Amino acid sequence: MIGRRRRSGTDDVSGSGSSDDTTTQAGALGGAPGGTPSSADPQQAGTSGPFDAGDVDPAVARKGRVDLGGILVPAVQGMKLQFRVDEKSGKSGRVTVVADDAAVELIAIAAPRSSGMWEQTRAGIMEDAKRRGGKADEAEGPFGTELRVLLPVTTSDGKKGVQPSRIAGIDGRRWMLRATFIGGATTNATAFARLVQVVRGVVVVRGERPMAPGDVIALTPPVHAGDSSGAEPDSAGSQPGVG
Repeated sequence: MIGRRRRSGTDDVSGSGSSDDTTTQAGALGGAPGGTPSSADPQQAGTSGPFDAGDVDPAVARKGRVDLGGILVPAVQGMKLQFRVDEKSGKSGRVTVVADDAAVELIAIAAPRSSGMWEQTRAGIMEDAKRRGGKADEAEGPFGTELRVLLPVTTSDGKKGVQPSRIAGIDGRRWMLRATFIGGATTNATAFARLVQVVRGVVVVRGERPMAPGDVIALTPPVHAGDSSGAEPDSAGSQPGVG
Protein backbone atom coordinates (compact mmCIF):
# COMPACT_ATOMS: atom_id res chain seq x y z
CA MET A 1 0.00 0.00 0.00
CA ILE A 2 2.93 2.31 0.73
CA GLY A 3 6.05 2.52 -1.36
CA ARG A 4 9.21 4.42 -0.46
CA ARG A 5 10.43 6.93 -3.01
CA ARG A 6 13.96 8.12 -3.73
CA ARG A 7 15.02 11.05 -1.61
CA SER A 8 17.87 13.38 -2.10
CA GLY A 9 17.16 18.00 -1.06
CA THR A 10 17.22 22.52 -1.89
CA ASP A 11 15.31 25.55 -1.34
CA ASP A 12 16.06 29.20 -1.03
CA VAL A 13 17.45 30.29 2.30
CA SER A 14 16.05 33.36 3.99
CA GLY A 15 15.96 34.79 7.46
CA SER A 16 13.16 34.97 9.97
CA GLY A 17 9.48 35.35 9.09
CA SER A 18 7.94 38.66 8.06
CA SER A 19 6.57 41.16 10.56
CA ASP A 20 3.08 40.34 9.35
CA ASP A 21 3.29 36.88 10.85
CA THR A 22 1.25 36.02 13.91
CA THR A 23 1.11 32.80 15.84
CA THR A 24 -2.04 30.78 16.35
CA GLN A 25 -2.12 27.94 18.82
CA ALA A 26 -4.08 24.93 17.70
CA GLY A 27 -4.40 23.48 21.17
CA ALA A 28 -3.55 20.03 22.44
CA LEU A 29 -3.68 17.25 19.90
CA GLY A 30 -5.61 14.10 20.54
CA GLY A 31 -4.33 10.76 19.30
CA ALA A 32 -2.58 7.91 20.97
CA PRO A 33 -1.19 8.49 24.48
CA GLY A 34 2.43 7.88 25.38
CA GLY A 35 4.04 10.23 22.87
CA THR A 36 3.96 7.99 19.82
CA PRO A 37 2.02 8.36 16.56
CA SER A 38 -1.37 6.71 16.36
CA SER A 39 -1.94 3.17 15.15
CA ALA A 40 -2.73 4.55 11.69
CA ASP A 41 0.97 5.37 11.24
CA PRO A 42 2.18 3.83 7.95
CA GLN A 43 5.42 2.89 9.71
CA GLN A 44 3.57 -0.21 10.87
CA ALA A 45 3.72 -1.39 7.28
CA GLY A 46 7.49 -1.66 7.69
CA THR A 47 8.46 1.65 6.08
CA SER A 48 9.85 4.88 7.46
CA GLY A 49 8.46 8.31 6.63
CA PRO A 50 7.83 11.12 5.99
CA PHE A 51 5.54 9.95 3.20
CA ASP A 52 4.22 11.27 -0.08
CA ALA A 53 0.42 11.47 -0.21
CA GLY A 54 0.50 9.52 -3.47
CA ASP A 55 1.99 6.52 -1.65
CA VAL A 56 -0.60 6.32 1.13
CA ASP A 57 -4.24 5.33 0.96
CA PRO A 58 -6.18 8.58 1.63
CA ALA A 59 -8.33 7.00 4.32
CA VAL A 60 -5.26 5.68 6.12
CA ALA A 61 -3.34 8.93 5.72
CA ARG A 62 -5.99 11.04 7.43
CA LYS A 63 -6.78 8.62 10.23
CA GLY A 64 -4.98 9.71 13.38
CA ARG A 65 -3.52 12.81 11.73
CA VAL A 66 -4.34 16.51 11.75
CA ASP A 67 -5.06 17.72 8.21
CA LEU A 68 -3.18 20.97 7.58
CA GLY A 69 -3.67 20.99 3.84
CA GLY A 70 -0.05 20.76 2.66
CA ILE A 71 0.90 18.20 5.30
CA LEU A 72 -0.82 15.72 7.58
CA VAL A 73 0.68 15.64 11.08
CA PRO A 74 0.29 12.71 13.49
CA ALA A 75 -2.05 13.54 16.37
CA VAL A 76 -0.15 12.85 19.57
CA GLN A 77 -1.60 13.37 23.01
CA GLY A 78 -0.12 16.27 24.95
CA MET A 79 1.39 18.03 21.95
CA LYS A 80 0.30 21.40 20.55
CA LEU A 81 0.46 23.05 17.15
CA GLN A 82 1.54 26.64 16.62
CA PHE A 83 1.18 28.46 13.30
CA ARG A 84 2.68 31.60 11.87
CA VAL A 85 -0.10 33.03 9.75
CA ASP A 86 0.44 35.93 7.37
CA GLU A 87 -2.11 38.60 8.29
CA LYS A 88 -2.48 39.81 4.73
CA SER A 89 -2.96 36.49 2.95
CA GLY A 90 -4.31 34.47 5.87
CA LYS A 91 -1.98 31.65 4.83
CA SER A 92 0.70 29.81 6.71
CA GLY A 93 3.80 28.03 5.48
CA ARG A 94 5.07 26.57 8.72
CA VAL A 95 3.82 24.78 11.77
CA THR A 96 5.60 24.07 15.04
CA VAL A 97 4.81 20.92 16.99
CA VAL A 98 5.39 21.61 20.69
CA ALA A 99 5.83 19.04 23.46
CA ASP A 100 6.68 20.60 26.83
CA ASP A 101 9.94 22.51 26.30
CA ALA A 102 10.83 20.71 23.05
CA ALA A 103 9.59 21.57 19.57
CA VAL A 104 10.05 20.89 15.88
CA GLU A 105 9.13 23.34 13.14
CA LEU A 106 7.97 21.81 9.85
CA ILE A 107 8.09 23.47 6.43
CA ALA A 108 7.22 21.63 3.21
CA ILE A 109 8.83 23.04 0.08
CA ALA A 110 8.33 22.33 -3.61
CA ALA A 111 11.34 20.67 -5.26
CA PRO A 112 12.37 19.74 -8.82
CA ARG A 113 11.13 16.46 -10.21
CA SER A 114 14.63 15.37 -11.25
CA SER A 115 16.63 16.07 -8.09
CA GLY A 116 16.43 16.79 -4.39
CA MET A 117 17.19 20.04 -2.60
CA TRP A 118 18.62 19.29 0.83
CA GLU A 119 22.29 19.19 -0.13
CA GLN A 120 22.14 22.65 -1.70
CA THR A 121 19.97 23.98 1.10
CA ARG A 122 22.51 22.93 3.73
CA ALA A 123 25.17 25.09 2.09
CA GLY A 124 22.85 28.09 2.19
CA ILE A 125 21.96 27.56 5.85
CA MET A 126 25.63 27.24 6.81
CA GLU A 127 26.45 30.48 5.02
CA ASP A 128 23.51 32.26 6.63
CA ALA A 129 24.51 31.09 10.11
CA LYS A 130 28.06 32.33 9.59
CA ARG A 131 26.79 35.71 8.39
CA ARG A 132 24.77 36.05 11.57
CA GLY A 133 27.78 35.36 13.78
CA GLY A 134 26.97 31.72 14.47
CA LYS A 135 27.96 28.40 12.99
CA ALA A 136 26.42 25.29 11.47
CA ASP A 137 28.17 21.92 11.29
CA GLU A 138 27.12 18.81 9.41
CA ALA A 139 26.47 15.62 11.36
CA GLU A 140 24.64 12.34 10.87
CA GLY A 141 21.13 12.18 12.26
CA PRO A 142 18.05 9.97 11.98
CA PHE A 143 17.21 11.41 8.53
CA GLY A 144 20.75 11.39 7.14
CA THR A 145 23.03 14.43 7.06
CA GLU A 146 21.68 17.20 9.26
CA LEU A 147 22.97 20.54 10.55
CA ARG A 148 23.78 21.37 14.15
CA VAL A 149 23.33 25.14 14.39
CA LEU A 150 24.41 27.63 17.05
CA LEU A 151 23.21 31.25 16.78
CA PRO A 152 23.99 34.18 19.08
CA VAL A 153 20.89 35.63 20.76
CA THR A 154 20.00 38.25 23.34
CA THR A 155 17.80 36.97 26.15
CA SER A 156 14.77 38.82 27.52
CA ASP A 157 16.91 40.18 30.37
CA GLY A 158 19.49 41.59 27.97
CA LYS A 159 22.12 38.90 28.39
CA LYS A 160 24.03 37.32 25.53
CA GLY A 161 23.34 33.67 24.83
CA VAL A 162 23.41 30.95 22.20
CA GLN A 163 20.41 29.27 20.58
CA PRO A 164 21.03 25.70 19.38
CA SER A 165 18.98 23.83 16.80
CA ARG A 166 19.14 20.68 14.69
CA ILE A 167 17.92 21.01 11.12
CA ALA A 168 17.06 17.99 8.99
CA GLY A 169 15.91 17.93 5.38
CA ILE A 170 14.06 15.01 3.83
CA ASP A 171 13.70 14.88 0.04
CA GLY A 172 10.54 13.35 -1.39
CA ARG A 173 8.75 13.29 -4.71
CA ARG A 174 8.87 16.95 -5.85
CA TRP A 175 9.06 18.16 -2.26
CA MET A 176 11.42 18.61 0.64
CA LEU A 177 10.32 18.57 4.26
CA ARG A 178 12.53 20.64 6.53
CA ALA A 179 12.38 19.87 10.24
CA THR A 180 14.04 22.24 12.71
CA PHE A 181 14.36 20.79 16.22
CA ILE A 182 14.64 23.40 18.98
CA GLY A 183 14.42 23.81 22.74
CA GLY A 184 14.59 20.62 24.76
CA ALA A 185 14.81 18.59 21.55
CA THR A 186 18.47 19.69 21.26
CA THR A 187 19.44 18.62 24.79
CA ASN A 188 17.10 15.77 25.75
CA ALA A 189 17.49 12.54 23.77
CA THR A 190 14.05 11.27 24.78
CA ALA A 191 12.30 14.48 23.72
CA PHE A 192 14.23 14.48 20.44
CA ALA A 193 13.31 10.85 19.69
CA ARG A 194 9.65 11.56 20.39
CA LEU A 195 9.58 14.40 17.88
CA VAL A 196 11.54 12.37 15.33
CA GLN A 197 8.69 9.85 15.41
CA VAL A 198 6.22 12.65 14.72
CA VAL A 199 8.25 13.77 11.69
CA ARG A 200 8.44 10.18 10.42
CA GLY A 201 4.65 10.02 10.52
CA VAL A 202 4.10 13.17 8.44
CA VAL A 203 2.38 12.85 5.05
CA VAL A 204 3.22 15.59 2.53
CA VAL A 205 0.41 16.63 0.18
CA ARG A 206 2.35 18.29 -2.64
CA GLY A 207 -0.52 18.24 -5.16
CA GLU A 208 -0.18 18.45 -8.94
CA ARG A 209 -0.37 22.22 -9.37
CA PRO A 210 2.70 23.90 -10.89
CA MET A 211 5.09 25.28 -8.28
CA ALA A 212 8.56 26.72 -8.65
CA PRO A 213 11.35 24.92 -6.76
CA GLY A 214 11.69 26.62 -3.39
CA ASP A 215 8.04 27.64 -3.11
CA VAL A 216 6.61 26.88 0.31
CA ILE A 217 3.63 24.51 0.25
CA ALA A 218 0.76 26.36 1.97
CA LEU A 219 -0.70 25.07 5.21
CA THR A 220 -4.20 25.60 6.56
CA PRO A 221 -4.74 25.75 10.34
CA PRO A 222 -7.49 23.40 11.49
CA VAL A 223 -10.89 24.93 12.18
CA HIS A 224 -10.61 24.24 15.90
CA ALA A 225 -7.35 26.21 16.17
CA GLY A 226 -9.06 28.96 18.16
CA ASP A 227 -7.95 32.59 18.33
CA SER A 228 -4.48 34.03 18.72
CA SER A 229 -5.04 35.37 22.24
CA GLY A 230 -3.59 32.18 23.69
CA ALA A 231 -0.74 32.05 21.21
CA GLU A 232 2.78 31.28 22.32
CA PRO A 233 5.86 33.02 20.87
CA ASP A 234 7.33 31.40 17.79
CA SER A 235 10.77 30.40 19.07
CA ALA A 236 11.79 29.02 15.66
CA GLY A 237 11.45 32.30 13.81
CA SER A 238 15.11 33.30 14.24
CA GLN A 239 16.60 30.10 12.92
CA PRO A 240 18.72 30.27 9.76
CA GLY A 241 17.10 29.09 6.60
CA VAL A 242 13.58 29.34 7.97
CA GLY A 243 11.75 31.42 5.40
